[in-house]
Amino acid sequence: MMVEMTKNDYLLWLSSFFETGPTSISKIIGRYRTFDELTKVSYEELAGFIPAKMAAVIKGDKPDDAAVKVEKYKEKLEKGGYSYITILDDEYPDRLKYIPDPPQILFYKGDISLLKRERMIAIVGARQATDYGREAAAYFSRELSQAGFCVVSGLAFGIDTAAHKGAIKAGGRTIGVMGSGINDIYPKGNTALYKEMYESQLVISENGLDIPSFAFNFPVRNRIISGLSCGVIIVEAREKSGSLITADQALEQGRSVFAVPGRINDPMSVGTNRLIHSGAVIAAKAEDIIEEILGVSYTSDSLVKKMNGEREKKDRERTECLENLSEAERLVMGKISNDPSFVDDILEETKLGFSELISILIRLEQYGLVRETERGYYILKK
Repeated sequence: MMVEMTKNDYLLWLSSFFETGPTSISKIIGRYRTFDELTKVSYEELAGFIPAKMAAVIKGDKPDDAAVKVEKYKEKLEKGGYSYITILDDEYPDRLKYIPDPPQILFYKGDISLLKRERMIAIVGARQATDYGREAAAYFSRELSQAGFCVVSGLAFGIDTAAHKGAIKAGGRTIGVMGSGINDIYPKGNTALYKEMYESQLVISENGLDIPSFAFNFPVRNRIISGLSCGVIIVEAREKSGSLITADQALEQGRSVFAVPGRINDPMSVGTNRLIHSGAVIAAKAEDIIEEILGVSYTSDSLVKKMNGEREKKDRERTECLENLSEAERLVMGKISNDPSFVDDILEETKLGFSELISILIRLEQYGLVRETERGYYILKK
């Protein structure tokens, strides 16, 4: 009796085997378009282009057993709150569909509509990140989220974690791409982040239930991170780093590659500095990235409007500070201009005591009204 199995069920069945990985699934699907075609193939033929152990477990499943297995697998996914889409489904993102070796199936938990976001940016980098690296990742994630980008990263420690958290804190959206099975949280220290993203963001993997975090799956999944995105920002990378693999894949996929510059003697910056030397765009500020990806028109419209709003807020705060100054503070402010004023000259003109003047200058700096350009010289802060 011939077993009826849809293409989606066929993909789900192949993914249910512990031994079958994304690369082999793509090879099988490329040769045998339907489950029925695969059942007619001998073990010897199948083992000719995929590992023998993998061919053995696939051929070990009888067609009737395969159909039952698929239904049980669906039940287990549903019970855990997980689901899946295949390359045949409408929810599958077009940008990912046209990369070399696109994933045939994606398991997910969270808001699947994020996969259809028009603007996505990948932020990846070192797991053993420095404070500088984490701050840079959080900055770009925050600013680009506010500019309408969905942040894509790999849920690892270090830069990935900073990128995801930066987007969430900014009220933005973020997608985590796993290298392990969709329910196999790795690293365990990021359990709280995973749970938050399962509930309010999106976590995806081309590996099904209970697939452990095999090391070889992580470089393979990087093509999904770059494939979903318009561009990839590399924040800190050693000379030999998985992030550099992502950069290579991004270039192969026709994506923009950005690199955050680092100290010349820092091993965590060797990879990113080398990328810049090889032609990657320097990631100095968010505006440069937005302009590179979206063009000048967007930068000069939406982003400038945001920046003008921030400037207006600062102007209001400055006005409030000026209105609430004491008489002595007003006296000192009147002696400072856009040209540097030396503290001795201010002292002579105001007739204040030295200690009182220094205290006032410190307060005016804290208010954001003046700044010290060099020791003892002050100008108005714009």
